[in-house]
Amino acid sequence: MKRLVVSAIALAMVLAAPVAAQDRDAAAEARIRADVTFLADDALEGRESGHRGYDLAALYVQTRMQAMGMSPGAGEAWTQPITFARTGIAEQGATVTWTPAGGEPVVWTHGQDAMVNAGDVAGRMSLAGGVVFVGFGIDAPQHGIDDYAGLDVDGKIVVLLSGAPTGLDSDVAAHLGAGKAATAAAHGAVGVITINTDASARRYTADLLRRFAGRTETTWVGSDGKPRRNASGARAGAMLTDDAAAALFAGATKSYADIRAEAATGRPAGFALDGQATFDVHTRRDDFQSANVIGRIPGSDPAVSDEVVILTAHLDHLGISASGDDRINNGALDNAGGVSIMLEAARSLMAAPPRRSVLVVALAAEEKGLLGSDYLARNPVVAADQVVADVNLDMPILTYVFTDVVAFGAEHSTLGPIVADAVQAAGLIASPDPMPEQNVFTRSDHYSFVKAGVPSVMLATGYANGGEAEWARFFADGYHKPNDDLSMPFHWEAAVRFAQVNAAIARAIADSAERPMWYRGNSFGDQFAPNAPKAEKPSTE
Repeated sequence: MKRLVVSAIALAMVLAAPVAAQDRDAAAEARIRADVTFLADDALEGRESGHRGYDLAALYVQTRMQAMGMSPGAGEAWTQPITFARTGIAEQGATVTWTPAGGEPVVWTHGQDAMVNAGDVAGRMSLAGGVVFVGFGIDAPQHGIDDYAGLDVDGKIVVLLSGAPTGLDSDVAAHLGAGKAATAAAHGAVGVITINTDASARRYTADLLRRFAGRTETTWVGSDGKPRRNASGARAGAMLTDDAAAALFAGATKSYADIRAEAATGRPAGFALDGQATFDVHTRRDDFQSANVIGRIPGSDPAVSDEVVILTAHLDHLGISASGDDRINNGALDNAGGVSIMLEAARSLMAAPPRRSVLVVALAAEEKGLLGSDYLARNPVVAADQVVADVNLDMPILTYVFTDVVAFGAEHSTLGPIVADAVQAAGLIASPDPMPEQNVFTRSDHYSFVKAGVPSVMLATGYANGGEAEWARFFADGYHKPNDDLSMPFHWEAAVRFAQVNAAIARAIADSAERPMWYRGNSFGDQFAPNAPKAEKPSTE
């Protein structure tokens, strides 16, 4: 992409110029366009957290917040600094060795037969233990699933199937399919080996695992100096190729093929394997700094102004690729577009502050695993019980005139009716999730707040009026690629409309007489906010 150098003087004129009433829409378009143009410029080098381009983007967002008249949102500061730990497999490599009882050891090498997790501590890590197959490795009694029932996994290495059983709601399936290392550790396991189902095998091929062998893993570091992931997961983990998985179950009471066939329609029961597995892992680690940018719009009602609605959008993207003619991943739609919409929505809220306060947050390290939002959710800048909701903006497709929207997560709480009213008032249609296979609800920053017990929602432009084709085109040609850049055919009028409806949702939540509540019996509310007041879900009849 040709470098587009933004004139700071021209940009300042666009952002600061007084706006006549009849020019308001045009001015809003200009502001959004100016924000996207700056944030997606080559000069910001893809805004990867921990790099200069991200720091420039963070400073830009901070100055925009200051120009609007916001207050600092992290105490007296505009930023919430975070230390991140980045680990990878060192040159000495990593192996998983399977020694069947009475048989010869079989060694699976990282990058060939397995993808071994690097963990969070530099150096060598070795552990060994007996091996137990635990089905999908899920313990969720509220859904009638306890794959650990009757199995002794204390001090052992568990083998589990990727994903979740069939027949579950897509949001619930994605939620249950995540965090399995923490579940295994809670049952006493020291290591986790993941194997494919028929469904996951189409994605996690041997070639893909080998291609990912050089990747690094990132997590945030707590005030105690320890990486966050160590607090909840098993000590070692790996995913096996199908050939390695078949060898693991050779001679067992069920073959890998039998287990795969059973998992396609049901839930295979667990059993102990006769043998021992050994992890030998050499890792490297380096730490880096980045920060969330946080502004505050003080609430207008002293009775509830200490409560906050959080408006979020991730500021980071993928940085610079290792090869290619165009190596800069500009992230114009993902997520310069989301940040620009957040800023425009915040401007509307600043013009007439709602009853509750609003925290406006540009998040770091979403692309590294929702890490900036996870840090903020677990280290809130206000008392945790003062956070009433999160409205998240991530990768809105702003290349067409959308006529419907999808509110991911709205059906789980009383945010649903609030969002529905705002969408209807905007003359839009609320559509159901058109891409449940993408598991959107668990894949963006709002989910970090869900796990902290906070009702949350993310709005996306829908499939109507040509939207399905636009989404398909972006996933095929732009998503996480360098050509998600300023050549994208942005429809700036649609961007303004999207900002308006998100501002209306945030305002309605902040002005509501009651805080949002999870619906009674909802799996997310029951797990993450078990003691919070619950509401009855309205009947759909």
